[in-house]
Amino acid sequence: MHKTKNTQLSEFLSPLLSAGLCTVLLLCALLAFAGPSFALEDNLTVLTHDLTGQAESDPNTGELRGIVHSGKRAFNLEAVREIMAAVGIPIRIREVSFAQGMEALATRNDVAFFNVYRSPQREQRFKWVGPLQREIDYLYGLQGNTFSNLDEARSALSICAVEGSQHHDLLLERGFKNIISAPSYQECFSRLKSGTATLAVSSDETLLQKLHAVDIPVSQISRIPEPLLQYAGYIAFSPQVDDRIIRRWQEALNILISSGRFQTLYDLYYER
Repeated sequence: MHKTKNTQLSEFLSPLLSAGLCTVLLLCALLAFAGPSFALEDNLTVLTHDLTGQAESDPNTGELRGIVHSGKRAFNLEAVREIMAAVGIPIRIREVSFAQGMEALATRNDVAFFNVYRSPQREQRFKWVGPLQREIDYLYGLQGNTFSNLDEARSALSICAVEGSQHHDLLLERGFKNIISAPSYQECFSRLKSGTATLAVSSDETLLQKLHAVDIPVSQISRIPEPLLQYAGYIAFSPQVDDRIIRRWQEALNILISSGRFQTLYDLYYER
């Protein structure tokens, strides 16, 4: 049977097309098997910690929302919510313990966790967006348990610090032997009230919120004058998260600050 030129051309190209299709399919299979090398923005798992008394679930959406004038955690939550809205991703934020958040950062490739102190020891382990705020932290005790400086605090019966926090790590690095761990800062101040802890850590800006949460009058508290730590809090990301995502989040935060909206959120959510 006589073949047309089109039929001949089709027969000539068919093996090549088949080979090309096989190559494409093979590449797709390899890419699917290998998986992404970095987290896609829409797939980020966003975590935070220690929201007790400062956040609540929206009854309509189930989303975590900051409580007005309740403190730093509420402010952080609302600031990050606005960043997520600005970059155009679903606003899903989950509360975990600080230790769980740090473990997720270290073991998963798709995590953003806030608020985290950007220490020299952590600098190369994660990627960073911020700062959300700068703070000074002190050791506090009840009246009667007074110490003049941090060196004297070594003789305290016990110092309560959140497990895995920068305070916990710093006290260990400085050779303190009297540290007891707790899952939250509120629990540390609860132990301070009950007498099972002699000292507890807090930033100066968030002390009142902790005292109110466990019903300790301000008149019954004293602090060691020497700061334990001065630092800035950031959003930490798994090291595998794409740098383009980090830049987008940082740009969104910068715009939030320059527009004045950041200060508005600060005034609304920090305790007054």
